[in-house]
Amino acid sequence: DLSYETIAARLKEMAFLNAGLRIEITDERSGKHEIFKYDGGINEFILYINRNKNPLHPEPIYFRGEREDVQVEVAIQYTDSYTENVFTFVNNINTHEGGTHLAGFKGALTRVLNDYGRKNNMFANGQSLSGEDCREGITAVISCKVRIPQFEGQTKTKLGNSEVRGIVESITYEKLSEFFEEHPAVARTIIDKAIISSRAREAARKARELTR
Repeated sequence: DLSYETIAARLKEMAFLNAGLRIEITDERSGKHEIFKYDGGINEFILYINRNKNPLHPEPIYFRGEREDVQVEVAIQYTDSYTENVFTFVNNINTHEGGTHLAGFKGALTRVLNDYGRKNNMFANGQSLSGEDCREGITAVISCKVRIPQFEGQTKTKLGNSEVRGIVESITYEKLSEFFEEHPAVARTIIDKAIISSRAREAARKARELTR
């Protein structure tokens, strides 16, 4: 007894991850039929995920790169929410538990925001942003193609290839820094949100200490 919804959701995900790929699904039991095709790829995926949220910048930030046989594709859009939604894929497999590609992305994101903020005097007295501050309100899709992936964990949904971390980190740092230089208004909006998040976290910490 196959679930149409489960299969359709997976095929829709596949269509988002492979721009221009057309997938049709028909359920001959009920006559349900859908066609999935997204020429915008993971950019459209981000817009779909954020369809009921308020984005801080209308167009997702998108970049791709390739090093040592590893292809990396990333799309990012910040919203005014407080949650962090980062989805990672390797060879179209949903790596729910993250892994080295996610670690590389997180490291680069934090570095870019801090470097840009410092360079443009956006921080007060030596302040710096934590990874958590930088990811508040983010929606991101990271899709990697790895020739020989090594998956860890019981469910095989965590990437273990150590070289992928450095590759994702350097591509993200390079391309995102470039984007920020070309779109200062978007960069400032994102960093302002991270600064507010940092202040709120600090205020909450002080309040907890006072209560104790």
